[in-house]
Amino acid sequence: MNAIEEQSVQKDARRGGAEAIAEALRACDVEMVFGYSGGGTGPLVNAIAVSGLANMNARTELSGAWMSYGYNRIKRRAASACVFHVIGTLHASPVVHGSKVDGTPLFLMAINLDAALDFREGLQHSVDEIYPALKPLAKYCKRVVTPEDLPLAVRQSVIAASTGRPGASVLDIGFQALVEKTSCPVEALELPVAPATTLEAVDSMLEMLRTAKRPVILAGAGVHMANASAELKEFAELLALPITSTSWGGRGLLSDEHELFAGVVGSFGWNSANEMVQTSDLWFAIGTTFSQMTTGAWNIQKPGKVIHVDIDPNQLGKIFQPTLGVTGDARQVLRQLINRIKEKHLGRKPAKETLELIAGGKAEWHAYHNQLSGESGVPINQYYLISEMSKAFPAGTVMVSDSGGHAFMLYRSFHFVDYAPMALGSRYMSLGAGLPVAIGAKLAAPDRTVVCYHGDGGFYYDLVELSTLAERKLKVVVVLDNNHCLYANRQGMKLWGIQNPWCELPETTDFVALARSLGIEGEQVTRPQEIAGALQRAMASEGSYLIDVVTDPEVRIKRAIRDVIPILSDRKPPQSADGHPSPPLENSWPK
Repeated sequence: MNAIEEQSVQKDARRGGAEAIAEALRACDVEMVFGYSGGGTGPLVNAIAVSGLANMNARTELSGAWMSYGYNRIKRRAASACVFHVIGTLHASPVVHGSKVDGTPLFLMAINLDAALDFREGLQHSVDEIYPALKPLAKYCKRVVTPEDLPLAVRQSVIAASTGRPGASVLDIGFQALVEKTSCPVEALELPVAPATTLEAVDSMLEMLRTAKRPVILAGAGVHMANASAELKEFAELLALPITSTSWGGRGLLSDEHELFAGVVGSFGWNSANEMVQTSDLWFAIGTTFSQMTTGAWNIQKPGKVIHVDIDPNQLGKIFQPTLGVTGDARQVLRQLINRIKEKHLGRKPAKETLELIAGGKAEWHAYHNQLSGESGVPINQYYLISEMSKAFPAGTVMVSDSGGHAFMLYRSFHFVDYAPMALGSRYMSLGAGLPVAIGAKLAAPDRTVVCYHGDGGFYYDLVELSTLAERKLKVVVVLDNNHCLYANRQGMKLWGIQNPWCELPETTDFVALARSLGIEGEQVTRPQEIAGALQRAMASEGSYLIDVVTDPEVRIKRAIRDVIPILSDRKPPQSADGHPSPPLENSWPK
């Protein structure tokens, strides 16, 4: 190649930083971009649109970020990104923190002002604020001031968000980096293979499982995020191990009807499953962090031996010392165990006593659930409503809730007849997340039925996204648990013995009329015998459909671990001898 030809190639390689970002997103297999127009986002939004990348705007930055969160949780990697103007980025900051807490991939780009406006009191000037504000909330956070760094910054952000324990990556990008030219090349990204463990660790786990008398699997959200549902099922069947799941993050990993599925543990799980894990002599805990709701505020009785498998080594021994802590991706470790079992012919058939114990516990749960739901009166019992939803929606339905008592009821009581991915993490629990997360989930899994079981308190945050559903012709069924109050807070305040009028919500809001004004059909249900027909009409509807169900504000969540306060912040702390209040953790781990 002569000098003139080289100059021509170099000239062709130069493009604006915004175009370089679009190229890098494609090279990193980012499939979709969510965002909100404003300020300096224009060049990047244009570059994304011109490149052909799928993209859509939400009605708020907060909703746009939650959509990306839901999309990525279904895809299990940073398969989408967000773009916001500098000030608007702060509206999305709860999702950055939620992604970190929930272990969810998120990639957010904040477009800041041009550095030429530094020291000049520019409009919405935040050069010195966005980066330090978001860095503590994110897993990965960098400031980019030159276009030469953009392809590398995008690459590193996708890797950080998608690998290890997933989390949020944030780029604070100066406007000048979008419009200045760069010839920095873009290289296709292949995410690294998830980590496995050692053969020694595999053999140690199998020996502990072989010699245990009553081993139980405790599976959490990490199994979902590793896409390891099939491996979990095969592993349990090979060793005839009862499977329990956490009451939110681990739901839907396999059918509730599987003969080895023993139920849901946690503060609002199944009494029978909690009893099984507390009488076990070994937990095989995989992809769980032993959080407050899973462990009944760390009061559930641990066995003498615990195997803890997690992709994040910082989780191993974090709250208590397991007998054996194993760092590794849930799918890789389960596959290693499966291969070793087959190689050494360690497989066994389930004992009749084990199957009878599991079946008996499930029968006890279903009897109790039937008692909770029963034949509902008016207003409608939420457990009855969840039972009707279980009958109406097809196998594999993605169920999305937001925050509140109805969410705990849903993931405890919805009957999963087949594997279903979970679109929302279990620890952050934010009002206003339900509908946009469901939209993101639908975009990521268009062939699945997606249902948003929303509380009326949270619905005030995000109901405007119904217009997004109408505009994009997306099908999400929205079932509104409308008990005219902030249910969990209302119950908690009552237990404190205090009145809190802020927990009460208006009974005059016509959610169906609001939905229709935004382009979505729907109906209100006030009697239990109307639920089945409304759900059928929602399923048959060509587009999204809202069912406003008037529910009973006096139905209790019903805790599943005796003598345990499930949500510590909702209870008045006891007074110590010196009058100093302390949280009720007297019997909790690691004591």
